[in-house]
Amino acid sequence: MNIAIAGTGYVGLSIATLLAQHHHVTAVDIIPEKVQLINERKSPIQDKEIEEYFATKELDLTATLDATAAYSTADFVVIAAPTNYDSKKNYFDTSAVETVIDLVMSCNPNAIMVIKSTMAVFSPFRKLYPIFSL
Repeated sequence: MNIAIAGTGYVGLSIATLLAQHHHVTAVDIIPEKVQLINERKSPIQDKEIEEYFATKELDLTATLDATAAYSTADFVVIAAPTNYDSKKNYFDTSAVETVIDLVMSCNPNAIMVIKSTMAVFSPFRKLYPIFSL
């Protein structure tokens, strides 16, 4: 199974690391240094378990800046992009998640998308896309 993970923060990289033990996983990020570190089996975030898995487990994990290529061949796309909350406006900025959804829909409309991000369940864009939110 081909799985793409959008975002390599704590949530995305943890999911990618666990799934890569049994599936081909492509982690997508917009920061070249993070992509390089992941491909060198060095964790770009300080996390004891991820560092241990990178050092000791056999993982089918690659990282890329090329989101279109990663999403085009994915059976599943896990979206772990940031949804920053503005407490003054009482508003979640879902633009990063929406950008990933739009790109997946344009290059691989049959991929199943799973959103694993902090966002309001009642967000208006949910009506537009066939997605699951965890």
